[in-house]
Amino acid sequence: MKHFIFSLFLALPAMFVGSASASEDKVGVLAQHPSLSPSGQELVFAADFDGRSRLWISGLDGSRLRKISSLGNPAAAITDLEPAWSPDGRKIAYTSIDGSTSDIWVVQADGAYPVKLTANGAENGHPAWSPDGRKIAFESDKDGTRGIWLMNFDGTQQVKVVSSSSVENGPKFSPAGDQIVFSRTNGDASTLMIVNVNGTGLRALTTTSNDHDSEPSWGSRGILFSSNRSSSSGRFKIWMVQPDGSGLRKVGDTAGHDPIWLPDGRIAFTDGGVASKALAAVSILNPTTGEKQVVADVQGYITPIDIRPGKTSNQINPKSMGRPQVAILSTRTFDATKAVVQASITFGRTGAEHSLTSCSKTFKDVNGDGIPDLTCRFSLPLRGLPDGQHRGHPAIH
Repeated sequence: MKHFIFSLFLALPAMFVGSASASEDKVGVLAQHPSLSPSGQELVFAADFDGRSRLWISGLDGSRLRKISSLGNPAAAITDLEPAWSPDGRKIAYTSIDGSTSDIWVVQADGAYPVKLTANGAENGHPAWSPDGRKIAFESDKDGTRGIWLMNFDGTQQVKVVSSSSVENGPKFSPAGDQIVFSRTNGDASTLMIVNVNGTGLRALTTTSNDHDSEPSWGSRGILFSSNRSSSSGRFKIWMVQPDGSGLRKVGDTAGHDPIWLPDGRIAFTDGGVASKALAAVSILNPTTGEKQVVADVQGYITPIDIRPGKTSNQINPKSMGRPQVAILSTRTFDATKAVVQASITFGRTGAEHSLTSCSKTFKDVNGDGIPDLTCRFSLPLRGLPDGQHRGHPAIH
């Protein structure tokens, strides 16, 4: 017998297979800071799909989406950002914010064994691996001024690369590993700088009097960065420049942050110009054609669900003509019995299928956490899912 298997927790790629409107002012989530796997087949990024920002991995098409950070630390105060995949593909460095401090951590690519590399009571962030995987560049204000630092991959031998009174952010290594590009802020302007890894040879890459060049990423085709230069609206667009300062130009007219090169010449970036209700998405841009592909775009408030609550298995026969029950689980900050506009709930192959038949008027605590949950039934014949498709994620938004 074939079974239709559903995931228990909501975390959706660009193609939705279910949706609902929430009456609270929950208009979207934030996906940002993409980093490419060495295989070129997956992205790790930060997103608040299910609460605080955590690290997620997906294929370039949004498939195989899974959460990999904070598996051993469920503290609500933790926020994980700015992931960077190691050159050997085995580890991911990232920034974890806890209250007023932030530190650099590394975790295995499957989310196991997180290890803190900095513990100085300062604000540390934006880790970047050297091409050989032996060093990590990062920004820190541990000596009073935010600057660019280097450390070994295990957190030892932390040294400041450049000593200045400026604010310095977002270091990235050159493909050869001998130089670092970063953003320096003085007054009302931010420019890109390049320095040798030993701190010598500091030079300006871009110049501006009142604009902001930031978030550089160095690849074989040049250095990508985000900037609000030549923007009447003040929105940041994707730009590029060559390491010698030549070839400065805007890449199309795409609003975005955190641009990185993909092996085929496309650009993955934090997309603030998505047409959906998401606050920001991870997208891929073809700079030649201007075509944009959304990788991770979740519109709304995401909460856990339970397929066939009370059953030991979350399986459904795809050939069934029945009406399976789905519980939309409340949390301490989200009351599914009040927040969800029931008439708007959809479930199916694309998320547009109106397969909802009814929601219970009595609310039960189906998962034993002491909070009443909303249970609804859906018509399988109206779901629009082919027999061979075996995974789906109804969404609340």
